[in-house]
This record gives sequence, structure tokens and C-alpha cells, in this order.
Amino acid sequence: MSQDLSQGRIYEWRHSSQIFDVAYRVLAEKRGQLALFILLILILGAIFSTLISPYHYSEQIRGVRLIPPSWDHPFGTDDLNRDMFVRTLYGLRISLAVSFGAVSVGAITGVTLGYTAGYFGGWVEMIIMRILDTMLAFPGILTAIAVLAILGTGLMEVSLAIGIGAIPVFGRLARGQLLQEKNRDYALAAESLGAKPVRIVLRHIAINTLPPLLVQAALFMSAAVIAEASLNFLGMGASPPIPTIGILLSEARRWLTSGAWWFILFPTLMLSFLLIALNFLADALLEATNPYGRNK
Repeated sequence: MSQDLSQGRIYEWRHSSQIFDVAYRVLAEKRGQLALFILLILILGAIFSTLISPYHYSEQIRGVRLIPPSWDHPFGTDDLNRDMFVRTLYGLRISLAVSFGAVSVGAITGVTLGYTAGYFGGWVEMIIMRILDTMLAFPGILTAIAVLAILGTGLMEVSLAIGIGAIPVFGRLARGQLLQEKNRDYALAAESLGAKPVRIVLRHIAINTLPPLLVQAALFMSAAVIAEASLNFLGMGASPPIPTIGILLSEARRWLTSGAWWFILFPTLMLSFLLIALNFLADALLEATNPYGRNK
């Protein structure tokens, strides 16, 4: 009896909203479980990096120059006697923060423009879509470099630069999703009852267009991580001694042939695990939102 009641509650929770149903399917998917587990470990490690390690990321510890991984220094130390474990975790924190900020800028701005163009149509749609098409004609990394050339270098500037490159991608996807939904019965019923356009879009249409946008957000998050690492690798992001994954990889170039293998190994592993988790999450979201692949 209690089991039937529990299953009934789960069924009600899943079908009370498409978002809840997608969340349930992601959690039931093995790739989704693995992705969320890896992301949880990485995020917790990044957040609590200064508590996990007794050292500060810029602290120079006497007598530990270029030592390999050990119990006291799991990721070894660098040529300036700094602990690589805390520097790698702190660099992961910055990479996650910059990438999340970039996704937020690109998604919020792009979705707003896409919804506006799709709902109102006419000359509003024409102007917005031509702007997005023009932005889409330039590669994202080239757009980011051009923005950084204007704004200057820094973490906030890198986040904004990467986010601007994502605006046309989210804008075009949001417009296409809205055009599929705005003429459905539920949207027309809300309009006939006198609902304002903003309420119709945010309260009724957005909830049904959100899953594909979540898939795109997960995919772009991985692209943003690579772009952030690339820009910092080129010296266009944070300035030393602040570590990021890109800066750590850039510093490791000098030691590739010197036997200090830990310089390149651990930052690369962190970046690889993060990208694998984000791509697994995108695959799980895509499977959860695919109406032809639902068997449950």
C-alpha cells in the first residue's frame, strides 16, 4: 500500500511539470547519474579548495620546489614552491565560475531576444534575426578576442566575451522553439483570456521550450570551459598568481621535457573530467527530452 502511494506521488511529481519529468529521466539515466556525480565532486572540491588544503594558492612553501606527488602535496609542487593541489582546485573554481557566467550571459540575452523575435514577428523579428545572423557569422573565439581587445583582460571580461559569442546560438534556438509553441491551443487560450504577451511567454510557453535550451546550455558550458582555458592560455584572462586551468597549462609548457609530469597531468585530468561530465549531462538531457525515445 505504501509502495503504491509512493509510486503515485512520484508519478504526480513527474507529470506536474515537464521540467520535473526531465529531471527524473536524467536522474534515472546512467550517464546522467555519472555526470551529476562527477560534477558534484568537482564543484565541492572547487568550492572548498581553501578548506581541503592547508595552503593558499599563492603561498610559497620553503624547501618543496618541484617535488612529485606525495601525501603532503597530492599533486606535487611547482617551481615557485606552491602546492599544485590547491592551485588546481582553485583554478577549477575560477573556470567553473567564468564558464557559468558566460552561459548565463549568453542564455539570458539570447533567449530574451529569441522569444521577442518569435512572438512579435514582423520588423521586430527581422531586425533581431539579422543582428543574430551577423554575430553568428564570426567564430566564437574570434568574437571573444575582439571583445577582450576592447574591454581589456580579466575574469569578468573573459566571461562576458565568451557569453556574447553564445547569444546568437541561444537566440536562434529560442525563436525556433517559441514558433512551434505559440500557436498551440494552450497559448491561444491564454491569449483569448486576455493574458499579456510577457505572461503568455514566461508562464505558459517558456516551460515547454526550456528542455532543449537546457541541453544547449550543457553543451555550451563545456565549450565555454575550453574557451576560457584557451583565452587564459593565451594570457588574455586572469593574471598570475591567480591560477586558472588555462594558466596552469600554460605554465606547464616549460616543464614538459624536464620530468615534472605532474605539471601537465593533473590540470589536464581536471579539465577532462569536467568536459566528460558536461557532455554526459548533455546526452542525458537530450535523451530525456526526446519524445521518440521515451519508453517509461
